[in-house]
Amino acid sequence: MPVKRTIAVAVALLATTAAAACTASAAPSAPPSASAEPAVGAVPHIVRSVDLRLPVEDYQPTTAERVRIAAARIRLIQKCMADFGIAYKTGPVAETPYGPRSATDRRYGITDAELAKTEGYGLGSRDPAKEPKAPAPNLGNDGLTALTGNGQSVVRGRAVPKGGCMRVADDRIAATVPAGVDLTKGNDLDSWSFKESQSDSRVIAVFRAWSACMTRAGYNYTDPMAAMDDPAVEDAEITERDIKTALADIRCKDETNLVGVWFTVESAYQARAIARDRAGFDAVRSAIATRDKFATSLT
Repeated sequence: MPVKRTIAVAVALLATTAAAACTASAAPSAPPSASAEPAVGAVPHIVRSVDLRLPVEDYQPTTAERVRIAAARIRLIQKCMADFGIAYKTGPVAETPYGPRSATDRRYGITDAELAKTEGYGLGSRDPAKEPKAPAPNLGNDGLTALTGNGQSVVRGRAVPKGGCMRVADDRIAATVPAGVDLTKGNDLDSWSFKESQSDSRVIAVFRAWSACMTRAGYNYTDPMAAMDDPAVEDAEITERDIKTALADIRCKDETNLVGVWFTVESAYQARAIARDRAGFDAVRSAIATRDKFATSLT
């Protein structure tokens, strides 16, 4: 399938929401140090992951906040470009109906059996490859220089700011974040916990149980990510094998409670890291709210 665990989304030059969402005035924070495995309570039986919520999500921008900050960035770019007498026209920024439906949708592999019945490991109508691509604005050479800062230092008699109007917009957004607050802190923990949890003995054990289940079904994979990354299901055409493999994958997750174990363990790693730096994470949450208030005032 063309869309699997890692979703590659084409981003237009002037709508880089990730850059706007993560702009901050501090260097990226160091990942939490590894230590003993955190304790967990009762492990719920979970199959579908789409509605799960990890502790770290309280310290990351919501989808709506990302949309607002992207829209604010465009407004700031437009204002800067207008100073050069150049109109910067783009379409409206909106939540995309493409890609995973939540932060936990497909985090632990595929879990939607109904979708798998027709799409295998694919995303169906939510495949980002199906997303219409907005045409890039036709700005001309002067416009591109004013936008990016590349080229001549003066455009239409006006000095071009370093990094162009995109940098001006990013700096203005970054100025809303207090010095020393690192907005990538949540994303750093998100990445670290996903990797760290896979080395946890309880997750390793459930991977082995899932792998044994898949072997009985006729498939040899060590973990759910290996199944999603199998070149045999890379082709755009959905085959009967794709569907059978995907359904076996989900049945084995159900049989072994892989999602319940992995989610519970990863949540424990995140909760412990947050508790150890409560002030730092609270500062991030406050800064995200302040930045969102600023973005809302422009849109």
